[in-house]
Amino acid sequence: MMNGMICALLAIVACLELPSISLGCQVSLPTQSAGPNTSVLVPVVLSPQTDTVSALQFDLQYDTSAMSMTVIVGDAARGAGKSVYFADLAPGTRRFLIVGLNQNPIPGGPLLNLFMSLSPSASTGTHQLAFANAVGSDPYGQSIMTTTADGAVTVEGTTGSRLQPQGVLNGGSLLSGPVAPGEVITLIGSGIGPTSAIQPSSSASSTVLSGTSVLFDGTPAPLLYANQNQINAIVPYEITGQTIAQLLVTGLGQVIAGFPLPVAPSAPAIFTLNSTGVGQGVILNEDLSLNSPSNPAKRGSIVVIYATGAGQTNPGGVDGQVAGNVPPLPILPVSVQIGGAASEILYAGGVSSLISGVLQVNCRIAGSVAPGYAVPVVLTVGNATSPTDVTLAIE
Repeated sequence: MMNGMICALLAIVACLELPSISLGCQVSLPTQSAGPNTSVLVPVVLSPQTDTVSALQFDLQYDTSAMSMTVIVGDAARGAGKSVYFADLAPGTRRFLIVGLNQNPIPGGPLLNLFMSLSPSASTGTHQLAFANAVGSDPYGQSIMTTTADGAVTVEGTTGSRLQPQGVLNGGSLLSGPVAPGEVITLIGSGIGPTSAIQPSSSASSTVLSGTSVLFDGTPAPLLYANQNQINAIVPYEITGQTIAQLLVTGLGQVIAGFPLPVAPSAPAIFTLNSTGVGQGVILNEDLSLNSPSNPAKRGSIVVIYATGAGQTNPGGVDGQVAGNVPPLPILPVSVQIGGAASEILYAGGVSSLISGVLQVNCRIAGSVAPGYAVPVVLTVGNATSPTDVTLAIE
């Protein structure tokens, strides 16, 4: 009789339409194609399914004999105010943590932009980009089901670009876009600099580092750092008033990459402590201590903000010059909003001990600003505004 009951129950269950298990979110990579000794952009894309995603962690495995990786925060993580942290667990295995001091949900879209630099000796064929150990969290710290879809880079025998326009980034925000006179920029590409990292040894900058140069319409840019896949430089002030400038990267006199770039009067961005363009800004409190969630500023106090992209100055900017006792001032108006409230500007100009192109802004936090660990700070120079994902802490 018991066996008959079990059979009856199994028959009933077989007739039921059981609900399918829905996915919390999916993280995926595309398959891109490129030639040896070129740079290709590979986005890591989040697709929320049924649950709200607020934080993610995953490992990414790739072939280090064929490629190296430079990581930039994507629009989806950036818009949610998330920072990206990563560490190499082993050669070819990198762990990523995407999290922020907020409960903001991460919308669908690019979490990360991976600049994959292919080596000159990269073998033709498909090189996998494989996920492992992916976990996600909702805004309340509860885990959600996280699935992945692997990608790949297919190496073809054709030549390609060693530097793309998308690899010319503002040195503060790490976003691509129009360049401005005096802006600190970062170039990300494949084999665009010397094999060993090098910095100027006897001055703040140099127009040539181990045979590497960057030119805008023929004017050499001051270089701050160069290695095989990255160059930090400052846009020459000579492009002031132009709408387009021709960028050239050369190595030992040979052209490595070149293309036109749009030019704007200003391109402001605040430097961040983690050098990702998102999160806690490089900001000092009134006592000149570093602002942080454990060392917040008081409402009504003065803070010092460090940024770039303010454009031409008065007196006129001199490429590679360290600002002296009379630092240059931006010719365009400067304003700051902290927590949505306008701040009183006490000083906006060069930094006496730093190279031209770095902007210091001293401003007073409005007394009406709501306190918090991650209060948004927005810098405006002329008609251009910095990204809204840089923060400071206010008690």
